[in-house]
Amino acid sequence: MSKGQVSTEYLVILAIVLVVALIVVYLVGGFAGIGTGTVETASKNYWAGASPFSIKTVKVAGTAMDIQLQNNDLERLTITDITIDNSSVFSTATQFDSGESKVISATAPSDCGAAGEVFTYNDVIITYTKGEVTGLKQVGAKPLVGSCS
Repeated sequence: MSKGQVSTEYLVILAIVLVVALIVVYLVGGFAGIGTGTVETASKNYWAGASPFSIKTVKVAGTAMDIQLQNNDLERLTITDITIDNSSVFSTATQFDSGESKVISATAPSDCGAAGEVFTYNDVIITYTKGEVTGLKQVGAKPLVGSCS
């Protein structure tokens, strides 16, 4: 074997390993930060699977906010407050049976902006009651992201 052939074989093997590594990283989600819609998609996926309350949809126009919530707990829960970015946006006690979904009308913490603009609410806290236990809090681990209507 000549030195040139060994070098070429080495480069071909290295290229194959790099391509396989990139495919694995992509499939595992290592490139989730690429693209403008991925943050919104990640937010929707997180909140759709959150527990005990999931947020199925959020519609914000100006300061009007409609939030579709679902109780994923096995027991009846009562939401007593929703705080977004340190502002209480909803404080009417509302009961949710197990599996029940409701749309609640809230007041956004700030004006959303023009239709199509992206909103991001970083601190979402849902305060609720379960049976006789009051003041339970569900704190969102990811921001609530969407587009203004």
